[in-house]
Amino acid sequence: MGGIVIVNRIAQGLRRQDWFTAILELVILVIGIYIGLQVDDWVSERQDRETETMYLELLARDVAELQQQVDAQRAFEKDKVEAAARAYRLLTTADPAAHQAELGGLLTSLSGRRTLSLVSATYEQMVSSGHLQMIRDPELRDKIVRLFALLKRDEQIIGKNNQDLVDDIFGPFLLQAGISPRFERHDTESALNRAAAIMAEQLGQDYEAPADTVFSQPPEAESWSDIRRNVLFRMRIASVGQVKAEDIAAYMQEIADELAEELAER
Repeated sequence: MGGIVIVNRIAQGLRRQDWFTAILELVILVIGIYIGLQVDDWVSERQDRETETMYLELLARDVAELQQQVDAQRAFEKDKVEAAARAYRLLTTADPAAHQAELGGLLTSLSGRRTLSLVSATYEQMVSSGHLQMIRDPELRDKIVRLFALLKRDEQIIGKNNQDLVDDIFGPFLLQAGISPRFERHDTESALNRAAAIMAEQLGQDYEAPADTVFSQPPEAESWSDIRRNVLFRMRIASVGQVKAEDIAAYMQEIADELAEELAER
């Protein structure tokens, strides 16, 4: 409305040939437009900065949550490495069958694996909406992109190792070797006992679960050599998983520190 008034004044000045008034009003109009544009730019810049801060805070939260998952994965893989090492030491004793209870538990525990999922809803939303460019620091932005590319790659590596090597090779090998599963959790053991009762009811009271055939073999039997090879194989898989988790954890901590530093400056 004010702009229309000024334009009318300029028109009146021109009709009266009042050049000073016309030029003055024109200058006022230009200055007003310039200030208006500057205010709009300032408001837009402030909104972008607030949005950027929001995204950085959400990314920092997601990274912290993912760090917990990676730490749990690292601990899990480390536990499997140690279990495999303990099993291998027992397998290399003069009579492995003498350690049936402990060895059986270690071997069946090695057939377990942990699924790792490293997804950030914030990062996915930023990529799909094109808001990744709102992170103005190009170096920080590139590191974040690299982090989630690394997470996706290593998640796939660990997942493929679990499926192809643990589920499809090590687990079936234990079954072929005649090693029955052993469970430590009370609730799981209770369920198994009830399941055994159902089987006995269906098959008759004379039914007996098959014994672990490998533990009836003499120490020089080839089956013990097969088990030792497979335990070392499983230990290698867990070692790779542990190394991957450690590498991810180190890079995630670097990004977490940079996000914290960036947010502290705001």
